[in-house]
Amino acid sequence: MKRLLLLILAASIGLSAEARHPIPAWLRDAVVYHIYPSTYMDSDGDGIGDIEGIRSKLDYIRSVGFNTVWISPVFESEFEDGGYDITDFYRVDPRFGDNAALERLIADAHARGLRVCLDLVAGHTSDKHPWFVASSSAERNEYSDYFIWTPGKQGGKPDKKFVDNDLPRDGYYMKNFYDIQPALNYGYTNPDPSKPWQQGYDDPGPTAVREELKNIISFWMDKGADGFRVDMAGSLVKGDDKAHTGIRRLWSDLFDWFEAKYPEGILMSEWSQPQYSLDAGFDIDLIIHNGRGNKLYRTLFTQTANNGDHTPCYFDPEGRGGCRTFVDDYTAMLRETAHTEGIAAMPTCSHDIWRLNRFDRSTPAELKTMLTFFFTMPWTPIVYYGEEIGMRNIEDAPVKEGSFSSRNRSSCRTPMQWDSTPNAGFSTAAPELLYLPIDPSPARPTVAAQIDDPASVLSYVRQLIALHKSTPALGTGGTWQFLSDPDRPYPMVYLRQKDGERYLVALNPTRRSVSASFSLSASSVEEILTTCPGNKYTLAKGSVNRIRLKPCSAVIYKIR
Repeated sequence: MKRLLLLILAASIGLSAEARHPIPAWLRDAVVYHIYPSTYMDSDGDGIGDIEGIRSKLDYIRSVGFNTVWISPVFESEFEDGGYDITDFYRVDPRFGDNAALERLIADAHARGLRVCLDLVAGHTSDKHPWFVASSSAERNEYSDYFIWTPGKQGGKPDKKFVDNDLPRDGYYMKNFYDIQPALNYGYTNPDPSKPWQQGYDDPGPTAVREELKNIISFWMDKGADGFRVDMAGSLVKGDDKAHTGIRRLWSDLFDWFEAKYPEGILMSEWSQPQYSLDAGFDIDLIIHNGRGNKLYRTLFTQTANNGDHTPCYFDPEGRGGCRTFVDDYTAMLRETAHTEGIAAMPTCSHDIWRLNRFDRSTPAELKTMLTFFFTMPWTPIVYYGEEIGMRNIEDAPVKEGSFSSRNRSSCRTPMQWDSTPNAGFSTAAPELLYLPIDPSPARPTVAAQIDDPASVLSYVRQLIALHKSTPALGTGGTWQFLSDPDRPYPMVYLRQKDGERYLVALNPTRRSVSASFSLSASSVEEILTTCPGNKYTLAKGSVNRIRLKPCSAVIYKIR
């Protein structure tokens, strides 16, 4: 009966009736640590982080409780977009080391029980990549259709995604983000015959590009990688296709191949549309600041933006936000993806998203409350480096290697703060040679100051990870039910449940005491973990429960 209901549900929302594939068993217990390599640890004193630096910190990563590492691109690049403009997908950039260094990192990680996922920039290359240089030739060659070109410059550019150029080829090429990032040609879902640059999915150019994508994946998986996070995963096949049929076909085709060849490998998508991405076969879809993340991540965590948007978020110390949008859309998301094996996961932040410690949201109590949310939702926890110690978002960090788009992305990419030595232990280079400046605050958090402090953010993260791993009801397989009134947003109260075990999570991000009443059958409650003592849970007559939380606090109860 359950399977029949899932088939009916899938059909009703226009998705495939079958889950693409079961996710690897190890992913159920994964806790992911995301590293931006240029600013994590510098091993050779040149001011830029590197692979050997990451390798030197594997014991630290494991000691916190993380068991999976995701590393932003380390491949050969012009670094006009922080490594996301690749010139060779098969070679580590010399700034980070070499291929052998990456293989050593993966081997040493595996020896410690850690898995390593790399970053797959599938949608574009650098305009200096040999494929694009060949494609821009006036003479036809095997790479001519690897990118999207108009047949000439007569009549001007079709739209703003096409780039003015003085290259030998007579035509405009399509970009994905910056002009220096020409879009690879995966074809169009419904190509318009009147627009000859729109090739079909099965045309020779798109077919060849898909084979190159498989080659890149195989190259690194065969060297020991455990999977990839796929950049811009939902945008590869072009065209006006609201149902995403073209891109879902691409990933479905690729997953048939990937699962057969690498059954223990995973792919995470930067898509933020899990009703499509998980159905296509992705193991994880990242719910971030775009796509569906506008209703989820942004409404919960995004404070005043560079563009002047003053909409308050839920995790606002003054309590000016709401959670109705999040509750409604997240509940719908769980319903829409119930037929899949994949996981819709919200990272704490990333190399593109502001850190949690930003503006007036900065105290350990406030950060612990937010982190409680990330570790008690039904997803794989994904923590950006430095969040485990509460590193601050540096608003005035200098723009570096294309880091400014609509916002200054350097602000969340500053060096990891290890200790109180010069450059916070990140590098022995002179301060002016650092990739980005260290947080100048004398009160900046460090690993050394927190590692043995039981009241620190780092110690609390350790506790959260241990609880997540040891408690199935709080893991990726448990159910989620919102209990408090979404229209009275503070506190947020939800229930996690699996195999008869029940845990209640209550969050108060505001600087005032708040209370809520809700319906729940319970005979007793046991406090499992809290950010501060003194919260009060009351079992009243019938099924009425009441909870009162102190300012900036979170608590997890076991319900019997």
